[in-house]
Amino acid sequence: MNTSPETSGSEQMKRRRGMARVRTLWTLFRDERENPGPFYRYLAAEAVEDLAWRHGPLRGQRVADLGCGPGYYTDALRAAGATVVAIEGDPEEIGSPRDVPAGVLLGDATRLPVPDQSLDGVFCSNMLEHTPDTAAVAREIARVLRPGGWCYLSWTNWYSPWGGHDMTPYQFLGPRLGPSLYERRHGPPRKNRYGEALFAVHIGPTLRTFDDTAGLRIDSVEPRYWPWARAVTRVPGVREVLTWNCVIRMTKEREVGGTDGVGGEAADTGFATTLASVADVEGWMSDGQARRLWDRAVAVPPGGRIVEIGSFQGRSAIVLANAARDDVEVVAIDPHAGNDRGPSEWSGPAEAGQGDHEVFVENLQRAGVTDRVRYVREFSSRALAAVDGPIDLLYVDGSHRPGEAAADILAWGGRVRPGGTMLIHDTFSSAGVTLAVVRTLFLGADFRYVGRERSMSEYRREHLGVWARFGNALRQCAQFPWMAKNLLVKFALWRRIGWLSRRLGHDQGEAYPY
Repeated sequence: MNTSPETSGSEQMKRRRGMARVRTLWTLFRDERENPGPFYRYLAAEAVEDLAWRHGPLRGQRVADLGCGPGYYTDALRAAGATVVAIEGDPEEIGSPRDVPAGVLLGDATRLPVPDQSLDGVFCSNMLEHTPDTAAVAREIARVLRPGGWCYLSWTNWYSPWGGHDMTPYQFLGPRLGPSLYERRHGPPRKNRYGEALFAVHIGPTLRTFDDTAGLRIDSVEPRYWPWARAVTRVPGVREVLTWNCVIRMTKEREVGGTDGVGGEAADTGFATTLASVADVEGWMSDGQARRLWDRAVAVPPGGRIVEIGSFQGRSAIVLANAARDDVEVVAIDPHAGNDRGPSEWSGPAEAGQGDHEVFVENLQRAGVTDRVRYVREFSSRALAAVDGPIDLLYVDGSHRPGEAAADILAWGGRVRPGGTMLIHDTFSSAGVTLAVVRTLFLGADFRYVGRERSMSEYRREHLGVWARFGNALRQCAQFPWMAKNLLVKFALWRRIGWLSRRLGHDQGEAYPY
């Protein structure tokens, strides 16, 4: 999105608050060994506030606190209304019996005592460096999270200023020489002896491990204490020293070929049934695009919200309603005024719009999702007041005029929750929609381009620094050759040059390319 002077001032204020926060953390950290409570309670309150901002209200969410220790984070999560499964592998970390978090489970993070796909979130603060098998921890996190569930994972990387814990700064001599030399000079550390309760965990290999774990998607990586310097985490070598404490934020994606819950065969069967039910519903949406809509709707957290702009006759609305959890609100916005009904049909008679409205209502009734969809018959610019609060999944398939499409992206996209998803139909196919995307998203600071399914582009809400914005623009520019091919196909269809459209790979059963 465009950056205004007000936005720049806001960024400067955020930076100043960030520096004040670092000073507070450093003051508390200096007394952490003798008086850990203030430091960890400060971190816990801050973490819970951030999680609620990113993933919606924590009340009612089922969250595991891995490596809960004395329970600072467990207490803060429970105070926010979450149901917390507190898990600790080392009884000595829990503290005195009177400090034990209620219901704490003694368990190994590589074999969690939690059923498959039973958690909405996993919170893990500074446990990874105390576990010998990072890959096993990653697999367990993927196993216990439901599709769409979130994970916050932080640890003190080995070559950071405090990576050796009690052995610091000997860790800079390496994981073999450093601990050996420390023990020869000082004896074993009071706790966290290397190879028993402390292990060398580096950022690069850890990112590769989680990136390779089936079902997990890395959303962002940043230094815990100065998240505005996230660019550091993209520089190999430098990040191992300057990050100090690394945070990885992840989402559990749908697991293809699974057997349990909405993430496996049940999801595939449900999607196939839904796809068959909308086969006769008119609409400009390929099967692959329906699949992406389905997967993103499945991932919306409990109590979340899905908003669709441009429902036409209900094809996409039915897919979204069938995929979403029962406690997720699905809002379909369309004026059904006869406008934007298809290629070159930017305006039309009211009778056509009324006909679309009646077919839309009938299609939802036939699909059995009338009670699942809140229908707002209004132009998107006037419907903003009808939808309160943040949006987890936004699907924009409304006006194709550049100005109106840009207004939808700016106004509605601005309400997408951090970490949420915006899908835009007809990008790199419709010139008007593409111009709107270029204007609002190519160099914008609020959405990362994830990819596309034919002409449906996906964006994830997250703050981008200057270099990330530049890379984001390049990834979108790389789609222009595909767009040029689409425009050639449209020209061939318009001029009825069949050999050219066939040579370009266009399916003659389709009126226009998606």
